[in-house]
Amino acid sequence: MRILYRNAIDSSGVTIAASSEGSDLPAVNVKHPFRSRVWRTGTSVANEWIKFDLGSAMAVQAVILLDHTLTESDSLIRLQGNATDAWDAPAVEESLVYNPSVLKHYLSSAQTYRYWRVTFAKSASGETRDIGRIYLGSYVELARGPAQPGGLKITPIDLSETNRALGGETYSEIKSMYDVIEIGFPLVPDMQMEQLKALAAVCGKHTPFFIDIDPAVKPYDLFYYGKAESLKGSEVVLWGSNKIRWKASMRFAEEP
Repeated sequence: MRILYRNAIDSSGVTIAASSEGSDLPAVNVKHPFRSRVWRTGTSVANEWIKFDLGSAMAVQAVILLDHTLTESDSLIRLQGNATDAWDAPAVEESLVYNPSVLKHYLSSAQTYRYWRVTFAKSASGETRDIGRIYLGSYVELARGPAQPGGLKITPIDLSETNRALGGETYSEIKSMYDVIEIGFPLVPDMQMEQLKALAAVCGKHTPFFIDIDPAVKPYDLFYYGKAESLKGSEVVLWGSNKIRWKASMRFAEEP
């Protein structure tokens, strides 16, 4: 189970540029926490890129492109990293495997560079592509995932409103749906408790983060972008002469 919450592109002093952008949907939108506030490419070139000057070298081990409209016909979807703003032979060049709605890729080891780009070739230059939130940074891998059984609960929430007319007929105003996810962790070691406390200290209930509950078996079905709904306490369940184990949990709501 992986948690991603230290997004390098959110750091102060980061400069974002792109090969093209719509006048009302600029590239800087990818750092906005609202996933619906997208960057939209122009319609003049097929080879597109979005570039991040982080201001100084930062470690990157994961990239996420949320709510994109790239298609299976697009090609050369890559993450590049380099010490300078030169791209003929970048030090890092990783291919991303296409997936609808969200693209994600984990590097085998962290790479530390100042300049990073995401590139792709549209199937036709006259078309546009959108990308919502982008994550570029490190991740935390927890030693223990949800308890089994009963350690993972997913509840769909529908914001739609249904009322009745005077004749008794129902009518509905259709609104967004999202999931609320509750995770229980059994016998958590001290290191994992410190990782969960660090997440709470940075994100609280105010800042969204990414969570990859089962990257190997459910790489997209259990992948979420959301905010904590509440900050859960922890409880010592085992205290021996050489180890402590905790009972911990988290509850967060998907950002629609």
